[in-house]
Amino acid sequence: MSGYSGRWLSGVLLSLATATLLATPVASAAGAHQQSTVNGGDAMYTVSPGPGREPYYCSAGFAIVVKGVRYLLTAGHCTEHGLDWKDIGANLDTHFPVTDYGRIRDLNGSGPSSVDLYNGRTQRILRAGIPRVGQPVCRSGMTTKKQCGKVLGLGQTVDYGGGKQVVGTIVTDIPVSSGDSGGPLFAGGIGYGVLSGGNSQVSFFQPLPPVLAAYGAALA
Repeated sequence: MSGYSGRWLSGVLLSLATATLLATPVASAAGAHQQSTVNGGDAMYTVSPGPGREPYYCSAGFAIVVKGVRYLLTAGHCTEHGLDWKDIGANLDTHFPVTDYGRIRDLNGSGPSSVDLYNGRTQRILRAGIPRVGQPVCRSGMTTKKQCGKVLGLGQTVDYGGGKQVVGTIVTDIPVSSGDSGGPLFAGGIGYGVLSGGNSQVSFFQPLPPVLAAYGAALA
C-alpha cells in the first residue's frame, strides 16, 4: 500500500466550503438532536450566518474532556464558521487548514465517548491510537452510517484546492459523502481520527492522538 504518494490532488473534497450542505434530510437531522448525549457519527445541525441561512450538517467525532469540561471533537472545517449547533452547544475553536479539527461545547452530554454503530448499538472508545497500513477500520457518519474498509496510508497530505491542505492524514478506502465530515475513525475500542474529506473511493482523517495532545484532553 506504499504506492500512494505523499500528496493527493484536489477533487476529493467532502464539501469543505459548504460544510456538507444537504436539502432533503433537514427535518430528520434537526430532530436527531433531541437527546442528552451525542455519540460519534451522529448528525449535527446548524445554519450559516449569511444571507439565506443555509442549513449545515456535519457529524460528531469523539467526546473529550479538557480541564473537567466536556466537548465534542469534530472537523475544523465544520467549526470554522463560529456557529452554534442545535441542542449541543457553541463552537469553541477551529484548526483548519494544515490540520482539521475543532471543539464544540457539549452542554448536555454525559457518559463515556462512544460511537453510533447505526444498528441500535454503540461502541465505547477507550483510548486513542495510530493504525497500521492495511489494518481494518470503520467509520461512522450521519449520511453513510457505519462503513468499514482498510488503511491505505499514513502521514499523507491532501490538497483541497484554494490553498487549503491538510497534512499528516490517515488515508482509507472507506467511502464518504456530504454530512459525514467530522465523524470518527475507529476499530473496536480504539479511536484513530476524525473525517476531513474524501469521496466514494478514498477518505482522509485527521489523526486523534496529536489533537488530544494539543488540547491537553482525554477521551470522555
